[in-house]
Amino acid sequence: MPAIPAPAVVPTPTAQPYWDALAAGKLVMQRCEACGSWVHYPRIRCRTCLSDRLMWHEVDPTGILYAFSVAYHPTAPWYDGPGPQVIAIVELGNGVRLTTNVVTDDPHSLSIGVRVTGVFEHRDDVTLLWFQPAS
Repeated sequence: MPAIPAPAVVPTPTAQPYWDALAAGKLVMQRCEACGSWVHYPRIRCRTCLSDRLMWHEVDPTGILYAFSVAYHPTAPWYDGPGPQVIAIVELGNGVRLTTNVVTDDPHSLSIGVRVTGVFEHRDDVTLLWFQPAS
């Protein structure tokens, strides 16, 4: 059976700076200049105060493992990698929580609160941000 390709990422104009930064090996997020709230995923207005004064800032791609689940069967036809998939929520230092995957050879060694660091996976058409346990 032929491999099923993953869905294409088609950035909106609002999200394009996020994807461009990932391609450059950086993580950027919007921050509201009116109220100081961090905004993720990219939007045209602050979810807290509805201001349109959102500016992009580089953010350290490190945090803690807030929640995770180990999937032993592929969660989608295009995700059929070796070993189980670790689906996770990572809380960054600025308080933003990202849904992501954790790359590890030993998912059973993971625990809530463990420090993780970002890993940029450069594919042909997009760069994705995964995390791995910090060394």
